[in-house]
Amino acid sequence: MATESVILLLGSNDEHAAEIINEAVAVIGIAVGEVVKCSEEYRSEAYGFSSEREFINRAVEITTEHDAYEVLRRINCIEALLGRDRAEELRVREERGERYASRPIDIDIIFYGDQTFEDSRLVIPYHFLDEREYALRPVVEIAPEREHPALRLTPREMLERLTNE
Repeated sequence: MATESVILLLGSNDEHAAEIINEAVAVIGIAVGEVVKCSEEYRSEAYGFSSEREFINRAVEITTEHDAYEVLRRINCIEALLGRDRAEELRVREERGERYASRPIDIDIIFYGDQTFEDSRLVIPYHFLDEREYALRPVVEIAPEREHPALRLTPREMLERLTNE
């Protein structure tokens, strides 16, 4: 299989967010693909729900020989290893009537090569990327000119449009 360049976005609003994200990057390098670039930490308010703690986000570029579904499976395993409990998140979301909930780690696939996927398991490029400043800022740091295959805009262009409105 060919090697693909993949951009991942990692986020956490755990009290130990920076350490969890650093551990996730290390495990990604072992279990998913070679880490080529890693952004600085970016802090943001929680999006889509109320939280006492802000999020830390980092973008990572990896190269991998795994297909997109295997990358998804592996990052879901890493999330579980680092304490993510999706059943508990669902319970909290339903209890509070909110779309999202706090989590120790969230890893999203932003880009998988220049391919697009849209089915019940996987949406790539990351949905609403052009509307999420917390996602765009770290992605712009490591892949400013990578073209979104559907929107035909770069992360830099998306961020400029978003912040100049």
